Amino acid sequence: MEEEKFPIVITAALPAGGTGKTPFIRVYGEWKARQGYKVAMLDFDHQCSLTELYDVFETNKTTLNIFKGGEVEYIPVEENLWLVPSHPNLQYEPARLRAEGTQNIYFLLEDWLYEHEEEIKQFDYLLIDTHPDTDTITKNALAVSSAQIGVVMPTEKSVNAIPKAEQALSDLKRETYDKRHDEARVTCEFLLLGTNIEKVGKNYTKLSKQLVHLIKEDARFVGYIPHKELFAQAMSDEKIPIWEQVNNQLLLKEASNRAFKVVLERVMSNMDQRIGEL
Repeated sequence: MEEEKFPIVITAALPAGGTGKTPFIRVYGEWKARQGYKVAMLDFDHQCSLTELYDVFETNKTTLNIFKGGEVEYIPVEENLWLVPSHPNLQYEPARLRAEGTQNIYFLLEDWLYEHEEEIKQFDYLLIDTHPDTDTITKNALAVSSAQIGVVMPTEKSVNAIPKAEQALSDLKRETYDKRHDEARVTCEFLLLGTNIEKVGKNYTKLSKQLVHLIKEDARFVGYIPHKELFAQAMSDEKIPIWEQVNNQLLLKEASNRAFKVVLERVMSNMDQRIGEL
């Protein structure tokens, strides 16, 4: 496969649930799609959160097939944006693969991508959502990614997951290092994104203040997204895309909504820049 034709692969992964990985994949995917890029989102979380956000309930040709050597379906969910849905049985794949003694267990996705290069070449970006763990499926995603995005909320559990994710990626690089050719097979870089930062009046809440301090100290953070009801609505039952909301002229009459739009666009642009630097 010609390297310049291969899409940029980004994986949202952090071994802590409910931190905002799925919302990030949706928001960033829609951001790039609205810029005119062709984006495929791959749901590797057996909880199917990203899949259900788009009201997709497909059980055939899902990401499960990637690890079984099968075909997948790219379901159009918005202009320039496609989804490969997940399947609940994906949770059993790590155990099955280990039990069968599968070789090159962390490069099954890489092999599948090269076997399906013609369909993969049509995309500019592959964005992968993962289950909050460091198991085989997540490591397959990281093995082909330019960047791992750890989405962090102002909670102790979320912050404590950062070194766990960092160690897991480091272990993956060490375990897969090609000693024969003296080169790394996994080159994924670890970036962080803060989310759900809250204020009461003009002051941050205690936990949000601590996370903002960490963000300023850790250069791996791309920035942070403040807590906003508009953002929550994009992931709720209404599922109104956040970019549709922040461009709604009626909503933009409110100063706080205009300010949120500026911050969100700045964070997404910063993410573009950091990923481009990789």
